[in-house]
Amino acid sequence: MRAALLVLVSLLVLAAVQLLPEADPARLAAQQCYGALTERVGPPPAEGMSEESDPRPTLAQVVLAGPAVLERSETSARLSIFGVGFESDVPSEDLTVHYHARRSLIRGLREAAAEQGISLAVEGEQSPTSTGQARGASFGVRFDSASSRISIEYTHPSGLRERVVREGWNPPARSSLYPPLVAILLAILFRKPVLALFSGVWVAMVLTRIKSGASLGSALLWSLPDTASESLWPQLTSPDKLLIIGFVVAMLSMVGVMTRSGGIRGLVDSVARFARSTRSTQVATWLMGLVVFFDDYANCILVGTTMRPLSDRFRISREKLSYLVDSTAAPVAGISIFSTWIAYEVSTFAPQLPAAGMSSEQGYAVFIDTLPFRFYCIFTLVLAGLIVFSGRDFGSMLTAERRARSTGLVVREGGKPMVGDAATHIEPAPGVVPRAHRAVLPVLTFVLVTLFEIFRVGSAEHPNLWSDSSLDFVRKVTTVLADGESSRAILIGSTAGFLLSCVLATFAGAARAIPGAIATTIQNMGIAVAILYLAWMIGAACDGLGTASYLTELLGDRLAPPLLPTLLFLLSAAIAFATGTSWGTMSILLPLVVGLAFTLGERDPALGGYTLMLLSIGAVLEGSIFGDHCSPISDTTILSSTACAADHIDHTRTQMGYAFTTMAVAITCGYFPCAFLGWSGPAALALGCSALLMIVFVFGRKSDSPVQG
Repeated sequence: MRAALLVLVSLLVLAAVQLLPEADPARLAAQQCYGALTERVGPPPAEGMSEESDPRPTLAQVVLAGPAVLERSETSARLSIFGVGFESDVPSEDLTVHYHARRSLIRGLREAAAEQGISLAVEGEQSPTSTGQARGASFGVRFDSASSRISIEYTHPSGLRERVVREGWNPPARSSLYPPLVAILLAILFRKPVLALFSGVWVAMVLTRIKSGASLGSALLWSLPDTASESLWPQLTSPDKLLIIGFVVAMLSMVGVMTRSGGIRGLVDSVARFARSTRSTQVATWLMGLVVFFDDYANCILVGTTMRPLSDRFRISREKLSYLVDSTAAPVAGISIFSTWIAYEVSTFAPQLPAAGMSSEQGYAVFIDTLPFRFYCIFTLVLAGLIVFSGRDFGSMLTAERRARSTGLVVREGGKPMVGDAATHIEPAPGVVPRAHRAVLPVLTFVLVTLFEIFRVGSAEHPNLWSDSSLDFVRKVTTVLADGESSRAILIGSTAGFLLSCVLATFAGAARAIPGAIATTIQNMGIAVAILYLAWMIGAACDGLGTASYLTELLGDRLAPPLLPTLLFLLSAAIAFATGTSWGTMSILLPLVVGLAFTLGERDPALGGYTLMLLSIGAVLEGSIFGDHCSPISDTTILSSTACAADHIDHTRTQMGYAFTTMAVAITCGYFPCAFLGWSGPAALALGCSALLMIVFVFGRKSDSPVQG
């Protein structure tokens, strides 16, 4: 009965997509015309010339170097914009398309200026500049749906004209929701993430063919070859993806070798002296998650693989372990001022700060000011802490914990861990005496080498950074973290830790066991790698179909100012849930938030432009992480399941209850009081923490008596 009901609900959800309105193509084209600014100006280059060696400037570079820039210095510039007109062969009843085109072009120009290290102020941001056409730039934007083309004609103040064309742009449609919905619903229905994700990718390939003009029959015929050539191959050959896969293989192989050398057993025995119960083991896991704050990927793999043997000893369900790992990975990295996240987060909104009368150089200061409004991340860490200290759980997590405690089944019957049993039940080699240092030293090597490599590469990109007295310490560190190539660094760090584990295993007399440990680890992580690649594939497919853009346009920006943070939180959550990426969601929404929120806030004196801007930036960051937590196609969710050897769908399902609880508290105790009643961030945090405490002790129940060991 339950299965039939789930199938019916899933079919109704898919059918309901057809009831959604199609997005206005003209409005979408106006909002996204900034992409054409990256097209190059001038005659085509010589045949055979690569894009990297093309000497022609982009249109954005031409504008920023032209006479419409009234003032210029090494770090700032002031641009004058007069007219922006928008035309389309698609009729539109929306009279704001000209304004949206103006805002879109300004966004693109600010991002181009930021790449040159320039903070761009714009005269004529809301309407034509008062200096007149003789000193201001003018743009004519045209969208031709028949030819899938957006063109921009730029007129210099002198009257000289330049024209660029962006080919192959099609407005996203409601059908772009089908791939993620199919993947998510099938994963929930059948608990087979590989089948579910592959189906979502296949649907995306069919829709891509149809969108390019193919018939349904042709699309179905070519969809499977497209899945291999257009979706899988780009991910297989992506350097960043290969670095992440290499890191996962190296880390799990390191754990396998440490296990065979007796290092993990020694570490577990040592930690067990302090973590002598179910509760203290969970507290230790939570604390370790807080300590590994510099990168979410490193957090997931390091904490999950290290604490898994001890949590199994005390009959802690893999669902609970993966929840603690996942809930102290992105939330910690997302709010830490010394993590690989901060520079990316700041870079997505800082170029638009001039729209709020600020310099883009103030991005880090704005980020610090948003921290009291980072409700979801803070409440997630608080709820996890309350859960482990109180020993209480609720919902499906309570069911999982009672099963593990009473039966010893850390994975439910029929559950399929992301890493096979052979890899999680490796025993020390015969005759080896367990010693903790064979695990501690490789882990420390991984952490220290990773941090050293990040700082080495980041410092090399900015040779004069540390001697620059104009920057404070936080800005210097975050600049290094931004350019430290963290994916490459964690691969080098994990490889160093793996090699050291092999050396220590050799000295321990377990040299012959090393090849078998590595082989067993790799053989038993095939499902995890497959799911990770499929998640990246469906994310790229959603990007190509414009899923995020459609959702953004569907929900829109049409609410009263105090409701804006909540709307942005829910919008970013929906996009991150559907696409499986928090960073991608941030990059889409944050550039739109600064000017909109500041302008709306200025209309509400009780709220204020700066406060609403901080709330809105925080809401996008938090909603992105919440959606990522709930999504079965998120890479960090997959890595948490992999590190903890949990059933991926069980991890997502049990974590979702806690994530939705935190989300509800974040909105009702955070965004509503701050936006409608003018509360400060700390006051809202205090209210939210009190609400979480009440929820845990009113609705939470203790599992059966902890196992003593």
